[in-house]
Amino acid sequence: MRKQIPQRLSNILEEIGLTTRQATWDCHGTPVVLHKALEKIAAHYQIKFDAPTIIESDASSKTVVVCVTGRMGDVSEWSFGEAAPYNNKNNYPFAMAEKRAKDRVILKLVGLHGDTYSQAEADEFEEGLPSLNMTTDDRFEASLTFYKELSKTDKDLFIAGEKSYKRLINTPDLSEEQFDKVVKAHNAAKELIFT
Repeated sequence: MRKQIPQRLSNILEEIGLTTRQATWDCHGTPVVLHKALEKIAAHYQIKFDAPTIIESDASSKTVVVCVTGRMGDVSEWSFGEAAPYNNKNNYPFAMAEKRAKDRVILKLVGLHGDTYSQAEADEFEEGLPSLNMTTDDRFEASLTFYKELSKTDKDLFIAGEKSYKRLINTPDLSEEQFDKVVKAHNAAKELIFT
């Protein structure tokens, strides 16, 4: 079930010229904001960041923890960003730790922390939909809906859903008919967005 988008978030997105469909998606009932949208929010509210404090860094084990402080006018907030093999699958742990920390600070400064999350918060948010704990039929239906609702401006959302798409089409119990339909929907959305 889709969690309702907080009114404060809807208002902020309207101020920066984005819709909730362009800037958010639902991940297992949790509203998730794209990192790119949070950067636009930070620019709009003139949020400034101090240099991060590196708490832990081990490039060989891909483990990074940073603390970031951000300021919006006279108000400041800080948060940690962490990236380690247990919570991050990409090959850029320093960049991911920074994104997570900054996104959390932005959400705190604009009064949304706890009501919504950022795309960078966890790998499961990065992977988009559908959820792995859904049945194959539910994942298939969710994928068709996802692709049907995409618009030409939803490039980031399309990219975020690529891992889920690949998992779905490689699911052994997906029927041939379902496979054909989801591939067709995926390709149509891809053509719409990238041409």
